Amino acid sequence: MPLDPSARRFLQAAGAMPQPHEVPISEFRRAVDRLAGAARPEPVSRVQDLTIEGGDQQPLRLRLYVPAAASPLPVVVWLHGGSFVRGGLDTFDAARRSYANASGCLVVAVDQRLSPEARFPAPLLDAYAAVRWAARHARELGGDPHLIGIAGESSGGNLAAAATLLDRASETSVVSFQVLFTPLLDATISMPSATEYGRGHLLTREQLVWCYEQYAPGVPRHDPLLSPLHTPDVEGLPAAVIVTVENDPVRDEGEAYARRLAAAGVPVRHTRIEGMLHHFPGPQAIPLTARLTRDLLASGVAGALGADAGGRN
Repeated sequence: MPLDPSARRFLQAAGAMPQPHEVPISEFRRAVDRLAGAARPEPVSRVQDLTIEGGDQQPLRLRLYVPAAASPLPVVVWLHGGSFVRGGLDTFDAARRSYANASGCLVVAVDQRLSPEARFPAPLLDAYAAVRWAARHARELGGDPHLIGIAGESSGGNLAAAATLLDRASETSVVSFQVLFTPLLDATISMPSATEYGRGHLLTREQLVWCYEQYAPGVPRHDPLLSPLHTPDVEGLPAAVIVTVENDPVRDEGEAYARRLAAAGVPVRHTRIEGMLHHFPGPQAIPLTARLTRDLLASGVAGALGADAGGRN
C-alpha cells in the first residue's frame, strides 16, 4: 500500500537527510537526536541509571525502567538502534518508558559501544554482558529470573538476535524470549525489499552497506553473529516477537527470519505495520509491540522455555 499520510508528512519534515558517507560522523549522530526529539516521555514508576562491567570489562551504562505493576516482572534487556554508529540512552528514553508501561515489563536499556570506535564483536559482547547481568540481578530489581528477554530495534535488533545465538551456545542459557523490531538480520543486504525500498524512504541501501562496514569491516557477511538470518540452525532459539514495517529496506529479512523460526518450531508472534517507514513506524508501533510481548508471555511459552533451560537463578 502507499505511504500512510502521517509517514509521508514525516518523510517531508525529515527533508533531504544526508547520507552518512557525505558528512562527518558527528553530524550523522546529531541527526538521530533531531528525529527522536519530538517524543514526549511518559512517567514510569522508577528510573535508575547504573554502570556495570561491559563486554571487555569496560564501564557499561544501563538505565532501568520499572512500570507500576506487581513484581516479579518480566525483564527485557533492550539494545538501541542507530545503524551501529549512533544513539544512546537519552535518544530512546521516551520509547523505553512507553514500552515499559505498555508491556508491564522491567526494561533494562543498554548503552552499548558505538562503531567505528568499537567494532564487531564489541557491541555484541556488551549486549550479552547486559543480559547476563540482568539474569543475575533480576530478583533484586523486582524481576523474574525465569522471564529474561532481549530486545532491539534496527541495528539493536541485530545485536539482540545475535546475542540469543551466544546465549543458546552457553551452558547456562538465560534468555527465554526475544523482541525484534525492524531488525537488521542480513548483512548481505540481498533481499528484495532492500532494492524496492532502498531509495527514497530515508533509510537507504547505501546507508546499510556503510553501517555494516563501520561495524564489521572484513567480517564475512554470512557470519551468523553478523547476519543472524544466515544461522544454519535456528532450533532451540527463544520464543520471538518480530515486528516489521512495510516500506522498509530490511522488511524482508525480518519476515524471513520469522518464517525460519516458526518452521523450526520456535513460537513466533509476527506482524507487519502497513504504510509506514523504518524511521517512522507510526504511533501504534510501541503499543503493538508491547501487546505482542504480553500475548507471548501470557501464552506461557517463554516461561516454559525458561524453566527447561539450564542455569536459571
